[in-house]
Amino acid sequence: MNRSLPSPYGRHLQGSQDEGLTDAAGRSHLTLRGFGVGAFLSFFLSIGAPYANMAMRATNMAFDFNTPGAIFLFLVLVGLLNTIFKLAARDFRLAVGLALLATGGFCSYWASRGAVDWYSPGFWFGTFLALSALWNVPVVQRGGTLALNRAELILVYAMLLVVSALCTMGLTQQLLPALTGIFYYASPANQWAEKLFPLFPSQRILVDDGAGNRGFYEGGALADIPYATWVEPLCWWALLLLSLYVAMVSTAVILRRQWVERERLAYPLTQLGVAIVQGERGTGLVNGFLKHRALWWGAAVPFAYGSLKALHQYDPSIPNIGLIWWVPFIGQQNLQIWISFALVGFSYLISTQIAAGIWIFYLLSKIEAEFLALSGLKSTSKFVYGVSYEPLLAYQGGGALIAMVLLGLWTGRGHLRDVWRKALNRNANIDDGDEIMSYRAAVIGLLFGTGGIAGWLWLMGTPLWVGALFAAVALLVFIGISRVVCEAGLAAVRSPMIAPDLIVQGIGSQTIGAAGVFNLSFAYIWSADIRIFLLAMVANGLKLIQDMDRRSRRVVFWAVVVAIFIGVTGSCWMVFHLAYKYGGINLDGWRFHGGPSTIYNAAQRALEPAGADWLGLTFFAGGALVMGLLTWARHHVLWWPFHPIGFPIGANFMLDKIWACVLLAWALKKLILRFGGAAHYRTSQHFFMGLIMGEALCNGLWLVIDYFTGKIGNAVFILG
Repeated sequence: MNRSLPSPYGRHLQGSQDEGLTDAAGRSHLTLRGFGVGAFLSFFLSIGAPYANMAMRATNMAFDFNTPGAIFLFLVLVGLLNTIFKLAARDFRLAVGLALLATGGFCSYWASRGAVDWYSPGFWFGTFLALSALWNVPVVQRGGTLALNRAELILVYAMLLVVSALCTMGLTQQLLPALTGIFYYASPANQWAEKLFPLFPSQRILVDDGAGNRGFYEGGALADIPYATWVEPLCWWALLLLSLYVAMVSTAVILRRQWVERERLAYPLTQLGVAIVQGERGTGLVNGFLKHRALWWGAAVPFAYGSLKALHQYDPSIPNIGLIWWVPFIGQQNLQIWISFALVGFSYLISTQIAAGIWIFYLLSKIEAEFLALSGLKSTSKFVYGVSYEPLLAYQGGGALIAMVLLGLWTGRGHLRDVWRKALNRNANIDDGDEIMSYRAAVIGLLFGTGGIAGWLWLMGTPLWVGALFAAVALLVFIGISRVVCEAGLAAVRSPMIAPDLIVQGIGSQTIGAAGVFNLSFAYIWSADIRIFLLAMVANGLKLIQDMDRRSRRVVFWAVVVAIFIGVTGSCWMVFHLAYKYGGINLDGWRFHGGPSTIYNAAQRALEPAGADWLGLTFFAGGALVMGLLTWARHHVLWWPFHPIGFPIGANFMLDKIWACVLLAWALKKLILRFGGAAHYRTSQHFFMGLIMGEALCNGLWLVIDYFTGKIGNAVFILG
């Protein structure tokens, strides 16, 4: 019997090894050079993203899981900087010329400006280029290069993903206005002072500068920022955020092997980054992946469309073609057709079963919403986030999401058992050397993190059992949405129901108490409008490291820690500057008015005694039951065509914006597989990755152009 591998499969394995991230000796060659570049680009993204959407009112570069800011900076690093440094390494004279050009251009530009703006992202990036060019001269003289290798590129990209989750929507622009808004917007009309001020915890977790925080909201106070009033509240919040992020990183580590190696989730959001990294072979000036012609044909489509849209802002005579339509569906229900090139690209990289499940369950949710409207069934709950237009569908989706997570944990119970045994030293044969931290550290981190969240809420006056229940539910919701992102590639998705609403309105405010209701309203900051968060980004980052050697993987943990610190501090620094200089209400109406008002209005509304929403909880249980049946059908009924992952998120309003992209990608993929086969499908992937790349390039390049021209309000690709 011939026991050798078939030759095609052998060639496939050999190709995979050739495209790996290690050399022949199994080393990844991680250096401080890569760590330094990652740290700077993380800092640049942390200040650049809030500057773009607040000062320039331009495209949001870090609001959703598609992370165009991270992709753009990574393309600049790989396609431009790496190429330049490879070229300069060939001749010492080229290195000297590059240094003179970079430093001369930097000095002449800022000399013409008359003064250095320390808060300008352009100043920091120019400084980075000039210092890198100068540093490159002695490196080339010694026969080296500043061009990063593949392992270092992975490190940089993982750090950029982490920062994307923190610098705008994920934390900073939610946190800082929420801590100040209650004093600025309190009035006799809303009665916050009478009803909410008495519920303040003894710990100082809110910021009051004695003047209603007018400088933060109205500007003109850059020289008199009251830093002292911020220190104590931010220290208290740092304790909560430390617990939250430790729990998230630990959870990502615990679930990595189950999701990556056993279930082999698709991770569509990382496939472009992986392809770019694998194209960096160390030979030749240009990255090998960037040489694919189909990639650039795909990139040309969103780039051309986005450029026309951007030019329309400069000259209204240039046509601006809309890609949004509304069509009637059933009864009072309408369908929104919104084409996003990047979302089409991401959706093309998932299986047709998952894609079909997403758009079919979306249409079914519209039918169900119409039925509920005609039946007269009403929930006593009122939501702002999640499925706010129909609370019963929110409960149903929330139950389905929790059930999906619990079923997934049950499926991976063997792996979770191994993790627990390794953490307790009961099985030395279980190997955790390929993780960024040991299983013992991950389990301790998870317990410490969730306990820290519950303990923080308890210190603020929340009953301990409520805090513990809330921490568990919030973590399950985060895991569920992370699973959707990693498996279905939905770059714009939110939870159908958020943890604060489920606890407060589901159980009933009279059970939780006034202090508990008020404290849980603060969870809106980090667990409500969660269009991007750390757990999902770390989970995607851990997909990137699967070919690294073990020693390098442990370095990635410290890179994640550094990226978290840089993302939080850098973005806080920029938001502080912009708010106190220009006024927050002049920069971002929703973050500085709508967001804080929602938190405190919800708290005030929930203070009215109310019992459990039994009808809502019935739909919650029904959603969980249906999710269980759909999961059973997928595993036991061979002809069952729809993946159940679309059911929990089917009624999500974000699907209004993306369902058509999923349907289009599904139809194109079915046609290509039917008439072109697997070979044509593999080739076509470059075109659809080009759609993702082209949208990020268009966003980034027009940001650069608008920065130098001073154009305000030129948002190219946004999901609203």
